[in-house]
Amino acid sequence: MSTLKKSLVAVGIAFTVLAVSAPARAEYPEKPVTITVGFGAGGGVDSITRAASEALAASLGQPIVVKNKPGAGGALAATALKAMPNDGYSLAATISTTISFDPHSSKLSYDIDDFEYVAAFGVFPEALVALPSKNWKTFADVVKYAKESPDGVTYASTTSLDKVVLANIAKSEGIVIKPVPTKGGAEAVAQTLGGHVDFAYSSGAYYSQAKAGNLHVLAGLGKQPIPGFEDTPTLEQLGYDISSVNMVLYLAPANLPKEVKAKLVDAFKAASKAPEVLKLLATRNMGSFVLTGDDIDKQIREQSAQYADALK
Repeated sequence: MSTLKKSLVAVGIAFTVLAVSAPARAEYPEKPVTITVGFGAGGGVDSITRAASEALAASLGQPIVVKNKPGAGGALAATALKAMPNDGYSLAATISTTISFDPHSSKLSYDIDDFEYVAAFGVFPEALVALPSKNWKTFADVVKYAKESPDGVTYASTTSLDKVVLANIAKSEGIVIKPVPTKGGAEAVAQTLGGHVDFAYSSGAYYSQAKAGNLHVLAGLGKQPIPGFEDTPTLEQLGYDISSVNMVLYLAPANLPKEVKAKLVDAFKAASKAPEVLKLLATRNMGSFVLTGDDIDKQIREQSAQYADALK
């Protein structure tokens, strides 16, 4: 055998040995996936995430570890996630306004481009509510009343977001709408039931009282009618170019590999149909709304642009 042929054979054998001995690229996932919930145990985001974890584990073939990192309306978990590897093993569960609204209203170390958006479950039934004795059919009646009242109207406020929404409406209508700060949904409802304010913003605490007839729903803040109150118009239907679609949002660090994101999206799609998830969403009056992948990315970016304009 010539020297050239011997060299070629040797090279061929070397490549064969390398191909056989090199470890095959591991296919995602090969270890447990951790989801950090940006709110405390037992809350809506935590409960829905834990309800989905079994179905997610079945789809991915790996355990799902759920841990809590509450604080700053979900911003602490989002900040921590930004620093994690973008390998699909670290996700966060928060609410969509943590990403679409908070970076515009507060000085945070992240923005919308720092994450990949995997899925969103349910829509919090945000609404404006008042006592039935006010005889206001919709929020249009509140505006009419405020225009005839030199002192305007007061409302129980629970978030920075509701202040922005109502301030924009007040400006566009030339009326006075005064926020009365509360510590949360339960207090806002109590203030309204007690007649201490004219109406309230609530993300869901009002629901049972409204179903019982103790409160009247004036308008929904989302893009779709509130389940159970389909005849109540949304703010957009009343002519205001502003809405709030607040969902349980699942995100990963930016630049997630495409094949990894595809597997996660498929897993969350399957989890969204799990009976325990659907039951919990129904119990919390959040409907069965689900967005995944590019659809949720588009929704978050549209909402972010809207809030940026509103805050200007």
